[in-house]
Amino acid sequence: MGVGGLWAVEIPLRTGTEEKTGAPEVKAGGWKEDLGRMGFEVPIEDIEKGQIVGQKWLISGGRPGFLGAKVFFLASGEPQKVARSILLYDPTGGKTLPWEGSGAVKIFQKISRPPAEGDWTRFREALGGLPFDTMLQVQDQREGKLHLHPEEVGQITQDKVSGWVSVLMKLVQTYHRGGWKETIGVPSGPGAEVDFDAELREVLKENGPVRDEFRRLLTALAYGGRDEKEKIEVNDYWQLMEVDKTPTVALGCGVARAGVAGRWEVADMNYYVSSGYFGSISFYGIWPYSDGRSLVCRMDVVETNPGQLAQATARMVAEGMFMGEVRRACEEIKKQSNL
Repeated sequence: MGVGGLWAVEIPLRTGTEEKTGAPEVKAGGWKEDLGRMGFEVPIEDIEKGQIVGQKWLISGGRPGFLGAKVFFLASGEPQKVARSILLYDPTGGKTLPWEGSGAVKIFQKISRPPAEGDWTRFREALGGLPFDTMLQVQDQREGKLHLHPEEVGQITQDKVSGWVSVLMKLVQTYHRGGWKETIGVPSGPGAEVDFDAELREVLKENGPVRDEFRRLLTALAYGGRDEKEKIEVNDYWQLMEVDKTPTVALGCGVARAGVAGRWEVADMNYYVSSGYFGSISFYGIWPYSDGRSLVCRMDVVETNPGQLAQATARMVAEGMFMGEVRRACEEIKKQSNL
């Protein structure tokens, strides 16, 4: 299904009058109504205490290979300020973090539009030494461990770091030009591949109320970070990180837009990951709350190898680890909003 087929219908703007509740006054089209349409119940008492509340989000009742989570918290500042803080969030603080004793992301670098050669200077430097130089040993990996096609493996084997840069530049340009629909599946094992684009579309389609609530935002992301009908903010990047103790590179794009009744929305997607998982998307609804604060609901979807989640115990462990990662990210975002 093409981009337009899934995202073509737009949600009408909603207006209304204020209603009285036990929580702060809520305008129709505000957080209570919007989240209610998605079937989400906000843990008001807990987030009022400053807690970050994570809840399992069953993607299609536990769709193989996919994990879901939703998190609620209150952030300081009005929605637009919080949204920009989320969109421009750099988990490394602009530094190169050590492999041991730091977060999963070690280097984070913004990519310009159109991408420029200088965007890859830090990438070249990183692959010049341990542990990221092991990413050059692509020809020694079993099929499917690295998400590379044979011609990409050949290019990296021949040109080393420059080969990696060429592969990544082509992926970025493809995404900018055509969005999700231009991306193709990546090898996941002998005779098998994963098409994150197509499978993510199905997951969102099956979670229709959530998809419909954020349709304009998801449309911009699906079109490669573009929206011809309204202004959006875009943040492209690459990041080097540790996934399952393995050096990994990911390409990502974040978009932000103003929604209805003071709401702001942000979505961030890793549309290419070189190993470990196959892609992820995080999207946020950010609503005016009270006393200069915003209510934030973050929803996450990640696709990994279904074989790793086949057993109930393995899935439970993976869900716990995933929720922990999402909560830690929200804690950092909450700190950023206080600055």
